[in-house]
Amino acid sequence: MSPKMQHRMTFPWLLAAILVAALAALTATGCGSPRAGAASAQAPAAPAAALLPPAPPTAAPEYHINQGDELHVRFLYQPDMSEQVPVRPDGRISLASTGEISVIGLTPRDLERLIEERSATHLRNPEVTVIVTKLGEQRVYVGGEVGRPGYVVLRPDMTVLQAVLQAGGFRKTAKLDSVLLMTPGAGGRFAASRVDMEQVVQEGVPERVRLHPNDVIYAPPTWVADMNEVVDQWVRGLIPALPRVGVGYSLSGS
Repeated sequence: MSPKMQHRMTFPWLLAAILVAALAALTATGCGSPRAGAASAQAPAAPAAALLPPAPPTAAPEYHINQGDELHVRFLYQPDMSEQVPVRPDGRISLASTGEISVIGLTPRDLERLIEERSATHLRNPEVTVIVTKLGEQRVYVGGEVGRPGYVVLRPDMTVLQAVLQAGGFRKTAKLDSVLLMTPGAGGRFAASRVDMEQVVQEGVPERVRLHPNDVIYAPPTWVADMNEVVDQWVRGLIPALPRVGVGYSLSGS
């Protein structure tokens, strides 16, 4: 067979092979495209973190009035009754429109409502705004079997042990598993709870309790069976700078 004849017979087969390969490639591409599109439609790509909206801010807890704060009490419709007053060491303020009021532990909104209620007897529709213009130094009291009983300055996230160390540390006579923490609330009431500091000091158990302004820590020499007596002795009697405890203080703990 001549070379010319061989070329004529080979060319159609070669052309057919090329066409078959091209069709196979197109078929594979065409079959894959819908599946890829469907997959992308079902699971869209996550947006970049920078494009996401910021998380909504969390509201800060309301401020509670403390000893040493200065308050501006403003009467909207009776401006001559407005006053700038300090919170005294006994936890009270004195206003011409209401007389003396115990304010430690109240929020400014609580105090606004209280002043409006008390002044409504001789003022017509009083509307009051209370603004804390100056923050007093926040402190806690550490007493009992510690090196230097007395006030220590409250630091952010301060724990019971940190406060006790500021007061000279526990004495050897302290009953560590019966330390009392007394926290003041509205109306001069205190809530008392027992804190096991023996686990913290001797076993290194992390502290979970954080202190608040005007908390009282009492390290007793023996196990405290009746926390009422300790609240009576320490809060009512031996710490006159703290607000007096009302008859309805509450106790918790075992």
